[in-house]
Amino acid sequence: MWRPNNAQGTAALVLGIVGLVLFFSIVFGIVLGALAIIFGALGRGKARRGEANNGGAALAGIIIGIVACAASVAMIFVYAVTGVDEDGEGERDEPYGSTALVRARVLAEGFGGRGVAGSA
Repeated sequence: MWRPNNAQGTAALVLGIVGLVLFFSIVFGIVLGALAIIFGALGRGKARRGEANNGGAALAGIIIGIVACAASVAMIFVYAVTGVDEDGEGERDEPYGSTALVRARVLAEGFGGRGVAGSA
């Protein structure tokens, strides 16, 4: 009796869903999303060859994996612009938002209170 090998398609769907749920943690979203894409491609190949019968689940895993990766990349930009509360005290750890804004503030105020031109 023939039994379909649906493991890759099912794994792609599960990894994609979990990656999408955990996209805000960045690492989990990107890693699980990439794994969902890989397993989805493997599952789609098996479905095309007739070794599996869940090609739709594999395709859904690929799509959800792409969305999870994209959402995690978007979160990287959100964290970069708004700053991150790494110590849990309820305030941003970067005093003026992104690193570019901090550099601009330092250049405007001068280094060590000496001003931009170096005059005290």
